[in-house]
Amino acid sequence: MIAKLIKLAAVATLALGMSSAWAAGVVHEGTVLDTMNGGGYTYVQIKESDKTFWAAGPQVEVNKGDTVVVQEQMWMNDFTSKSLDRTFEELLFVGRIDKK
Repeated sequence: MIAKLIKLAAVATLALGMSSAWAAGVVHEGTVLDTMNGGGYTYVQIKESDKTFWAAGPQVEVNKGDTVVVQEQMWMNDFTSKSLDRTFEELLFVGRIDKK
């Protein structure tokens, strides 16, 4: 299901002229600073060494302070989550969020 949603998001991005970048499977590990669920997704704000970013993947249970591992699939700029009524300046879509 996530693969279909990512493909749909990519097509919509190209059709709307929004900026997106396909990732090369880079693995990130960091601490969860914030988390929320919406629309079947879990959104996590991850602090990884010197950078902080938001990632979204299939809904899982994670808490602030957990260490998680994610693998890049697709970055989206100015992504709006209707279920959260929030726009993320930059959001990494991932196939899964693993607690370490």
